[in-house]
Amino acid sequence: MITQYPITTGFFNDIDRFVNQALGAAAPLSCRDAQCSVEERRDEENETDTTLGWNLRFELPGFKKDEVKLQIDDDFLNVLAKTEDEARSFLGEVKRRVRISDEVDTENISARLEDGILYLEIPRKVKAEPKSIVVE
Repeated sequence: MITQYPITTGFFNDIDRFVNQALGAAAPLSCRDAQCSVEERRDEENETDTTLGWNLRFELPGFKKDEVKLQIDDDFLNVLAKTEDEARSFLGEVKRRVRISDEVDTENISARLEDGILYLEIPRKVKAEPKSIVVE
């Protein structure tokens, strides 16, 4: 029988996050919660190992799409789900923060809510093509 102590569930994740931030090795997206998952989208057509972006999945059971707000603030994507309905007041308020990096194209993020799950498609910024400058 394996027993998990409370200190092991969050303590090591916090240490890992601290070390990654201190050394500048932060992932483009970091999601350390069972109610959130991250998946990379790769360029399979051209058979390259290029990441096109990321898919995020948040569990928000019982919330409607007009009750979910998304906001990008500094290096974080903030998700806030809050209901004002008295009959569903037991849902309360759900807040999630996901760290994003400079590699994320924040202008083209798309979101949809289906069956209590918020799906986000986050594209990677397209790097500028090298261009030549004519010397006159």
